Amino acid sequence: MPHDGGGPSGPGARSAATGTLVTIGALLLLIGWVRDESAGNSGLSPVAGRWLGALVVLLCALVAAARHLEAPGSAVRRWVITGFAVLAAVATTAFHVVDGLRRYGDGYPGVVAPLGVVGGVAVTVGLLLGATRPAEGRWRRWNVRRLAAVTCVSALLAAGCVPVALSYDSWAIRSGTASAVAVPPVPGTVSKVGWTTPMPGPVRDVRPAGPGAVVLLEDGVLGVDGLSGAIRWSYRRLGARAAWMVASPDGGSVVLGILPPEDGGADTMLILDAMTGAVRSTGSYPAGLVNPTQDMITDDVLVGRGLWDNDGDHPAFSLRDGSTAWTWRRPEDCRGEGLHAVAALHHRVIISAKCGAESRFVLLDSATGRQVGEHVVAIRAEGILPPGVVTAPDRSLALLKAVYAVRPEQAVQLLDVESGQVLPMKVQLSRLIGQGLATDGDTRKPPLLRDARTGEVRHQQEISSCAFSGVLLESMVLCVRRGDRWLTRLLDTGQVTLTLAPLGTQQAAELPVDLGPRDERSSDRPLELVAANGAVIVYSAIDARGGSGNVLVGLQ
Repeated sequence: MPHDGGGPSGPGARSAATGTLVTIGALLLLIGWVRDESAGNSGLSPVAGRWLGALVVLLCALVAAARHLEAPGSAVRRWVITGFAVLAAVATTAFHVVDGLRRYGDGYPGVVAPLGVVGGVAVTVGLLLGATRPAEGRWRRWNVRRLAAVTCVSALLAAGCVPVALSYDSWAIRSGTASAVAVPPVPGTVSKVGWTTPMPGPVRDVRPAGPGAVVLLEDGVLGVDGLSGAIRWSYRRLGARAAWMVASPDGGSVVLGILPPEDGGADTMLILDAMTGAVRSTGSYPAGLVNPTQDMITDDVLVGRGLWDNDGDHPAFSLRDGSTAWTWRRPEDCRGEGLHAVAALHHRVIISAKCGAESRFVLLDSATGRQVGEHVVAIRAEGILPPGVVTAPDRSLALLKAVYAVRPEQAVQLLDVESGQVLPMKVQLSRLIGQGLATDGDTRKPPLLRDARTGEVRHQQEISSCAFSGVLLESMVLCVRRGDRWLTRLLDTGQVTLTLAPLGTQQAAELPVDLGPRDERSSDRPLELVAANGAVIVYSAIDARGGSGNVLVGLQ
């Protein structure tokens, strides 16, 4: 670098500006390289952005070396390296501009995109500013004062980026809470469409909770008022993937599982108050929680289970703060796995296991994990399938299924949850509907709706068939009117006709519902009915056509 001659605009000032801009720009790109960020599913590949930044930093170092070692008359090498560095810096800037704009569609562009844009522009301007060699000789060597100034500016810039990077995750959250209100009852009958509420995205699941229901979206959860259909509260993490949602039987708590975007991140489990939407707990996804379902949550805890025979621990996570409330370990000589190994009631947990020539059903207090009962069924030793438990939607009854029972009448038994008694089965039952009713297990003809305790047929065939595929209220059954290519009509027009069948001798009625046209390529759950507080909610898990028009419909 040349002699220190020249004023503020001379080669000394230009050399200082070049070094400062390139150093700061390279530092910003390095911060973006270290920060492993996945702000949304719409952004470009973070791997490409990180390595573009690393390439720019490497080329800047080569430019500095070429400038420092260059002899008069041999500028070709420096020009070539500088040209490649400028092209890489421009490409990096353009990449992060596009990436930031695309991620902004998810709500926030992240930290890496702005850092990449500013860093790329700084490097580009600095390289262009210092591209021409001063006429009077070598480039000016940096002194200690100039190097210290650049170091201080860079350190201050880095210090400013630290809180931005640390607080990014909270910036991506869009949430709002509500005050507590009275909880309306589940309607005993319905006759009309009471409300229609547009949703801010595809609906993945709906569970009765709070003063209405909780709604699982692609990136979070909403609380909906059952009487009015209004959205009361929300928790959405923009760009995230909300994978599952379960609600406690009393409707007081909702647990949300959030998986990372496709390009990285950490799994998260959140526990929210279903009434207000307030977050009680947020933390890493527990290792002992595998594929949670609605059958695994009580009013007190969410119970974990293993997928394999050697997964003997069943941890229970408190709905108050997400901590491990207790852990039940299966005895060494027992095995049990599958979807129905664990069943949760209001304040009880049933865990089934195959122990040699016995099927055991262990009843635990869900708040403490203390064993309060056990039911044992003798089975044939050659049996390989584990036992299972199926509960009624209202958690009042449970079917204890012991495959390979020595006594055939013990293959399926009925547990009365309130009394804790195992009742004899008058007829074989296959499914508990609620309200003390069940469908029989005769697969050779349409199911009959029976009293689960006595086995008596309670309703005529039409009502039984409707209850099997629909939703049962206190005085009415709702289901989709089959035939007439109803699914094609739903996909094309969004319209569907429901059958409203009173539990008595009254004539069934029909009610048309409009959900809007659906996308045929999506889900296998075209229409769902949910008996929630204040309304029966109708929705489709198939995305609305064109990406908009997802709605909930409340029947009252």
